[in-house]
Amino acid sequence: MPQVLPLLRRSSPVAAPNLAVEVKATGGLGRRIVAALEADGMSVPDNGASPTPTIRVVYEDLGRPVSLGRLRAKLRQGTAARIVVISPDCGPLGARRAIRAGAASVVLEAELEDALAPAVRAVAVGLSAIPVLLRSGADRLALSHREREVLRLAIAGNTNSEIAAIMFLAESTVKSHLSSAYRKLGAGSRKDAASLILDPDGGLLEMVLGTGPSSVTDASVAASGPGADPALA
Repeated sequence: MPQVLPLLRRSSPVAAPNLAVEVKATGGLGRRIVAALEADGMSVPDNGASPTPTIRVVYEDLGRPVSLGRLRAKLRQGTAARIVVISPDCGPLGARRAIRAGAASVVLEAELEDALAPAVRAVAVGLSAIPVLLRSGADRLALSHREREVLRLAIAGNTNSEIAAIMFLAESTVKSHLSSAYRKLGAGSRKDAASLILDPDGGLLEMVLGTGPSSVTDASVAASGPGADPALA
C-alpha cells in the first residue's frame, strides 16, 4: 500500500531575506502595515525605510480625483522600487489610475491584514495583484447614455440650464445625472471630472464619452472657457 503522509501545518512564516520593503505610512496605519509584513516573515527596518528597497508600500486615497501625472510623481518619488498602494477605498477607475501611474498592486485598507503580504510577495516576483472587485471594472465604466451626454455637454462648457434645454430635461434631472457620473468617475465636481477625462495620459476620453482623439482639442478649448457652472463645481 502507498504510504500516506500527514499534512503538516507550517509552524512559522517563510522568511524573505532578499526582500527589502520601504513603508511610506505613519501612525496606526504604518504600524498595521509593518505588523502584517512581519507576521509573514518579512523584515521591515525600524524607521520604515530601507536603503535600497525593492518594494515600496505607499498609502494613497485612490478615491480622490488626481491627474495621472501628479499621482505618478507622488507614488514614485525618484525610487526604482515596485509600488504597492494601500487605499482606504476606491473604485475600478481609481485602481486603473494607480496602475497607469506605475503601481504594481492595489490593496484596500480593510483587507490589509489578509491581502498585503501576498500582494507584496506577488509584486516581488514580477506579478501584479489587484482585488477582484476592482479588476472586474478597471477597463470599462458603467455610465448610462444620459450620463455620457450630460458629461459631454458639461465639459464642453454648458451650464446645467443649457444642458436641460438641449436635452429637454428638467434641470434637477441634469444635476442628478451629473452627480451619478461624478460618483462613478471618483470626481467631486465638474472641474475634477473634466480634468480626469481630458487628461491626455489618463485614457478616459474614449472610455467615458466614446469619442476619438479628434475631440480632445475641441472639448479642452470649450472646457477652459467661461461657461463653468457653479451649481456642481
